[in-house]
Amino acid sequence: MAYYIIYDFETTGRSARFDQILQAGFVCFDENLNEVKRLNLKSRINSDIVPSFGALKVNKLLISELLEEKKSSYYMLKELNNFLSFYKPSIFLGYNSINFDEEFLRQALWEFFKYPYVTSTQENKRGDVLNLVTMAHAFNPKAINVEKNDEGRLIFKLESLASVNNFKVENSHEAISDVLATKDLLRLVKNNEPTIFKNFFQNTNKLSLVKKIVENGLFTVHGYFFSKHFIYLATNLFEHPVYNNYFLAFDLKYDPEDIVFLETEQLKDIYYTKKFNGKNFNCFKKLKLNKQPSILEASYSINLSPYKQIGYDEINKRRKKLCNEGFLNNLKKILISESESYENVYEYEEETIYSENLIFQDKIIMDDFEKVDWIDKWKFATKFKDPRLQYFAAKHIYRNYPETLPENVFRRIHQKISDRFNSMKKEKFTTIPSAMEEADNFSFEFENKVVSDFQKKQLEQYNVYINFLNDYYNNPNATPIKFDKELSTKLFY
Repeated sequence: MAYYIIYDFETTGRSARFDQILQAGFVCFDENLNEVKRLNLKSRINSDIVPSFGALKVNKLLISELLEEKKSSYYMLKELNNFLSFYKPSIFLGYNSINFDEEFLRQALWEFFKYPYVTSTQENKRGDVLNLVTMAHAFNPKAINVEKNDEGRLIFKLESLASVNNFKVENSHEAISDVLATKDLLRLVKNNEPTIFKNFFQNTNKLSLVKKIVENGLFTVHGYFFSKHFIYLATNLFEHPVYNNYFLAFDLKYDPEDIVFLETEQLKDIYYTKKFNGKNFNCFKKLKLNKQPSILEASYSINLSPYKQIGYDEINKRRKKLCNEGFLNNLKKILISESESYENVYEYEEETIYSENLIFQDKIIMDDFEKVDWIDKWKFATKFKDPRLQYFAAKHIYRNYPETLPENVFRRIHQKISDRFNSMKKEKFTTIPSAMEEADNFSFEFENKVVSDFQKKQLEQYNVYINFLNDYYNNPNATPIKFDKELSTKLFY
């Protein structure tokens, strides 16, 4: 039996590479969605993080609360990793999780020296319930209630769906409450649209996805973009010549007659501009299996417009035209050239999770890092050959027991954080200047509308904290301090 593990994070911002998980909600369910085990974790804010006020506002968090949490992020991740190791095999689920929560989880585990791909290996699978909900609504709007905004656009935000479908949600925007709302969505779709529900879980298996794409000849692709449903009847062209788990398909609403004999450069123009002879020709569909594309049987689209009007015989003729070997080879050349044009130039260690492999000796050291006492951790960390791992180890020590670092190492890490915090460039993380600008913008907004006393307190504490960070990380003689309850008392009480 496979477990369902539904999870959600609340974070300091939107960047999985640089922001921090503040709350982690995990609930393990059996195959009937009965709760087996719950894990609700919170973490102190790390000393090398400048949080976004917008994120704190949404999550209804005070800086004082974040400093006073008992667990540091290190110990939160240790407890989380133990939980993940216990329930196997599992299907990991979340709401908009593949593009957001899963990237945070992978980054956190990697920097914690643990295997980051736990959700998709070792018999585990993963799926995004946002894909399930949009797919169910596309083919059966009565399966789930979805409200519209003033412009008539569908709203698939979790909080909105929970409200219009009468789910009982307490403390919305807390991680664990979002987990329970996601479970209620799963149950609702399972009851109202069981065939789509079954298809969704088939799509958590890459082999099942490949079979649908490669063996079925025709298949349906559903996508939800720009607040609209898009449904395509497609056929597979080939697997990407460079990247694994990546297929290129063709939308059969377009007749390939006029493009299969084009030269590579002409075909390349269509591939990138999605136009041919001045008209829309968005015929190529990229299917990245790691993103769990919504693939269904051809019956879901073949009787919809415009495919019904085109007719089955004409659709099969178009499929045969696409078998032109010269056309397929030209397309492969385009994809190879595209892959070669990508430059993975990374400025920061945190960005290299997918780009640089680790050497075997370092993997052994990673496994033993948490077993070493804090007083000895830096000496142990110097065994790492990879400088990224030494840096991550130094960050853990700096966050938890900075006084145990040799003075020269403390100074080096402190200066590195200072350089990031004080950057005047547009960075991928929140800097002190950008935090001050964000606070000023919210101050202006709060002056022009009615806001709660709690939100005013949030902003007051945020300003105090950013000013403290500015002073501390611009002090050339800074000494180690802990970001904890004692600091909270000094700043806010």
